[in-house]
Amino acid sequence: AAAKKSSSILLKGATIIAYDDKKNELDIIRGGSLLIIDDRIADVGMKLTTPIPRGTEVVDVTNSIITPGFVDTHKHSWQHIYQTLAPDILLGDYVYKFSGLSKLTTQINADDAYISTFMSLTDSLNAGVTSILDHAHGTFTPKHSEAMLKAHIDSGARVWNAYSIVPISSTQGGKFHLDWSGQEPGGWKWKQFEQLAKEAPWADGRVQLGLGWEMGREEDEVKYGFDKASELNVSVVTLHHVGYPMQATGVTPKAIYQLNAWGYLNKSYPVVFSHGTVADGADLNILRNTNHFVSVTPESEHHYTHGQIFTSALLEQAALGIDTSYTFSSDMLTQMRLQLQSTRNVGANVAHVNFRFTNNTVMTVNQAFLLGTRNGGLALRRPDIGVIKKGAKADVVIFNTDNTATSAFEDPVAAVVLHSHVGNIEHVILDGKWVKRDFKLVGLDWKSTKETFSKSARKIQKIVKEYSKDW
Repeated sequence: AAAKKSSSILLKGATIIAYDDKKNELDIIRGGSLLIIDDRIADVGMKLTTPIPRGTEVVDVTNSIITPGFVDTHKHSWQHIYQTLAPDILLGDYVYKFSGLSKLTTQINADDAYISTFMSLTDSLNAGVTSILDHAHGTFTPKHSEAMLKAHIDSGARVWNAYSIVPISSTQGGKFHLDWSGQEPGGWKWKQFEQLAKEAPWADGRVQLGLGWEMGREEDEVKYGFDKASELNVSVVTLHHVGYPMQATGVTPKAIYQLNAWGYLNKSYPVVFSHGTVADGADLNILRNTNHFVSVTPESEHHYTHGQIFTSALLEQAALGIDTSYTFSSDMLTQMRLQLQSTRNVGANVAHVNFRFTNNTVMTVNQAFLLGTRNGGLALRRPDIGVIKKGAKADVVIFNTDNTATSAFEDPVAAVVLHSHVGNIEHVILDGKWVKRDFKLVGLDWKSTKETFSKSARKIQKIVKEYSKDW
């Protein structure tokens, strides 16, 4: 058989926010070029040394800013179908009304789960978010799980499908209750998880299998899940790490300490702790020593009132996430900006208590940018994503600066973090392929997608109106 022909793209004339591994810092290249061959960045700089293949597509992006694709380390994509239904909901009501444990989930079929997941990931790609850790706790039946996986594959996004082992809502017998049988050792969820592990990865490695594990408090429960993750060689384990009210669901606020004490943070896979609301300095030391990360979701943590008690002290071992995309948009720009200002506010409050102004910048724009890019790759132990450097995955975002906010930018990182929005994203490339071009998603039948999604969403909206009579 004939060898597959390489594809290549040359982006010329942009300001590129690259990364310098030797200096361990961002590297700003002005008027630079970026060469993509197949799914990798072959070269980047003012003068390229890599030969440009014949037939390379040359694109003039003068005056644009090129960033790496953004990385979302905590998202529940299946919930997108609830969009705008709960703008004022807080954490307690969320668990009861809209979470994966709510009665409402009994009304969501596999087709709803597919289109909701697909639309959520499409929202991510439109916003330049090319890598997503999807904590897929919509595993209500095997068909729901298959539908979400299909959406991950069909979306074109780089996804870690963290198959969630949690109880499900049931109305069997005419009374609402939680069914725990699927997550018991040998239950149907574990059996399906094992089968998926035999099939993974999918889409030439673009979609990986992970485990979403809300562990119990007893060591034998924890052992079963983490041993399965090792046995099946999953790409990531993720779990919620929040405050004391959530202990009723088995989420312990001392998960980092306990897992380390039991020896489960020395495995081959990364563990991503979502929120880390009550993690502290001792937990940070554990994370640093074991190379694991917290996924901070600033908009969610302010909105639902998880809080960010110690978050500013954890950012060294943190990345960013969206959480519930039905409540917020899927862009990382908002999350970077919010975390930046939230952290600065912590420093300001400390100074104000002592009746003085602060002259110490407790967090920089560059640090905020890294939270939404490189740190996400490190959290997933993928140093080749979330960065622009030779050999990295060819996931890049091109910002158009011909607008009122950034037309005369000097600092490209500030232009992106503080002044840009999704509407400024002109192009997105993932794995060396255009997924957004000239401000439009490539290959998307928007009319059909919108109609299918709207049909499912309207159905759920009617059901919520009925349910809300009893809320």
